[in-house]
Amino acid sequence: MATQIQEPPSLPSWDLSDLYAAVDDPRIDQDLNQAIEHARKFEETYAGKVGRADISSEDLLQALDHYERLLREQSRPGSYASLHYSTDTTDTVRGALTQKVREIGSQISTHLIFFDLELAQLPLSSFERLLKDPKLAKYHHYLEQQQSLAKHYLSQAEETVLEETANCRGRAFKRLFTEVTSRMKYKFNLNGEEKLLTQSELLAYSYDPDRSLRKQASESLAAELQNNAHVLTFIQNTLLHEKQISDRLRKFEHPESDRHVSNELDKQVIDVMTEVCVKNFDIVHQYYDLKRRLLGLDSLAHYDRYAPLRQQKQEIDYDKAKELVISSFGRFSPKMKELVEPFFDKNWIDVPPKPGKRSGAFCAGVTPDHHPYVLLNYTGKARDVMTLAHELGHGIHDLMAGKNHYLDYHPVLPLAETASTFAETLVFEKLQEMLENPEEQLALLCEKLEDTFATVFRQISMFRFERQLHHARRQEGELTTERINGMWQEAMQEMFGPSLELGPDHQWTWLYIPHIVNTPFYVYAYAFGELLVLALYARYRQEGEAFLPKYFELLAAGGSQAPAKLLSALGFDIASAEFWQGGCDLIRANLEKAKKLAEAQLESTASGS
Repeated sequence: MATQIQEPPSLPSWDLSDLYAAVDDPRIDQDLNQAIEHARKFEETYAGKVGRADISSEDLLQALDHYERLLREQSRPGSYASLHYSTDTTDTVRGALTQKVREIGSQISTHLIFFDLELAQLPLSSFERLLKDPKLAKYHHYLEQQQSLAKHYLSQAEETVLEETANCRGRAFKRLFTEVTSRMKYKFNLNGEEKLLTQSELLAYSYDPDRSLRKQASESLAAELQNNAHVLTFIQNTLLHEKQISDRLRKFEHPESDRHVSNELDKQVIDVMTEVCVKNFDIVHQYYDLKRRLLGLDSLAHYDRYAPLRQQKQEIDYDKAKELVISSFGRFSPKMKELVEPFFDKNWIDVPPKPGKRSGAFCAGVTPDHHPYVLLNYTGKARDVMTLAHELGHGIHDLMAGKNHYLDYHPVLPLAETASTFAETLVFEKLQEMLENPEEQLALLCEKLEDTFATVFRQISMFRFERQLHHARRQEGELTTERINGMWQEAMQEMFGPSLELGPDHQWTWLYIPHIVNTPFYVYAYAFGELLVLALYARYRQEGEAFLPKYFELLAAGGSQAPAKLLSALGFDIASAEFWQGGCDLIRANLEKAKKLAEAQLESTASGS
C-alpha cells in the first residue's frame, strides 16, 4: 500500500521572531553594523598586545571576555539568516540575506583574525604561566586548543586573504550544492498519477512495504541525481582541491587530520575504532541474510535495505510522535522532560516537508544564552520519530551546555552525537515495551538494528570512502563522476558483503550527501557517538538513577574538555580496541536476539504453509 504524505499545513513551523521579525527587520542591519564597529574597536584595542610574552593574566582575561562577547554578538544575525534560508532555499530574498550576512561575517572576522594568531605565537613559558593562573581557569581549555593549533596557522596577511575570499570559494560552492539539491524534483508514479516529490518525500518510500514503490523511488532518485551529476561532481572536485591546498599550507599530514584536531582526538583513536568496525562487518552480512529469509526473497537489492517487516502501512502522526518523545524523556528524568517541552510549546521546531526546504534534519545552537532550533522533514514514519528524538537530544545538549561561555559552548562533533543517540535509545526502549506481539517486537528490533548499522557501519564506510576520495583527487587530479561512483560502490558493498547487492542506481547516491560536502570527515562522529552511547546505556541499566548526575554532567561540559579527558572520568578508554569492540558486541547481541525471534517466526510460517 502506498505511503501517504502528510500535508505541510497540518504540521507546525518554527517561530524565529525571538531572533528577528523578518528578513527586512531593520535590527539585522543595526546588529551587523554594530558587530563590525565593535570588531574594529577590538582590533584597535588589543592588536599587538595579546602576543606579548609579558601579557598579564588580567589583561588577557579582559581580552578573552571581550572576544567572547563579540562572537556571541555576530552569531545572532548569522543564525537567523541560515535558519530562515533552510526552510526555502528557492527564495532569492532569503538567499541574498544569507550571502550578505556571510560577507559581513568575513569583514568582521578580518578584524578578529589577529587574536588567535597572537595567542598561538605566545612563548611556551608564557602559556604555562597563564594556564597556572586561576583567574584564567574558565578559558583554560580554549587556551590549550590555541596552543595545539599554533603550527597550523598562517600569517595574519594570509589568513585575512583566505577569509576575505571564502565566500567566493568554498562557501559559495557549498551554498550552490544546497540550492541544487534542495531544488531537485523527483518524478514518481502513484496510482497512475505522476507526481513531483521533494527528496524527503521520495526517500520516505524507501521504507514502504510495496517493493515496486521502493524500487521506483530508487530509480527516480538515481535519475535526478544523474541529471545533476555534472554540476555536483564539479562542486565536489573543487572542494576536494581547495582542501588539498589548505591542508598543504596548514601542514596537515592527512586529509582527515584537521577534523581530528578540531575534534580533539588522536588519529590513532579513530583508526582503532574504524578497524574494529570493519572487523565486525559480518554482523551486517548476517543480518541481511536473515532479513532476506524473513522477506521471502531469493536475493536483496539496495532498495530492500529498509523494507519493513510489517506489511501494513505504519503511520505515526506528529502529535503521537511528540507524546512518545516527551514521555520517554520524562521516564528517564523529569529534568529531561522539562528541558524538551519548550521545543514544542514555543515552536522551536520546523516540522513539515515542503518544496525548497533543505532535506534531512538538524539542530542549530545559536549562543549559550539563546535556545536552539530543530529542523525536520516529518513524513509519519517510525524512523521520523527517532529523528525527532535524535535532534531533540542535540537540543537538550545545547541547553545543558548553555552554562559555558561561547568558546566552550559547542561540544566537539563526536561528543555532539552522544545526547542525540542516547535520546533515540530512550524512545526505542519505550516503543519496544509497548509491543507484546513477537512479530511486532522483531520488526521493531530489526528497524533498530538497521538504524544502528546506518549510524555505525555505514558511517565508517563513508569515512573510508572519503579518505579514498581525497587521496584519489590528490594523486589523480580531477575525478570523473564514474570514478567516484566506482569508489562509492566498492566502499559501501564491502559493508554488505554477499548479503545484498548494490545495483547500478545506488552508485549515484553519494551525490546528495551533505556532510561530505559541508563538513568533510564529519561522518565518523556518528559511529563514535553510537558506540559510546551503547556503553553509556549499559552503564545506565546497571546503575539506575545514580547514573543521571554523571550523564547530565557530561552534557553540561559542552566543549570545555577534550573527549578523552571527559570520558576517562567515566572509566572509558577510547584508545582501546576493547572499548569499541564492547560496543560492537552489544550490537551483535541484538542481532542474536533478532535471530531467535526470527527463527520462531520462520518455523511458524513453514508449519503453516
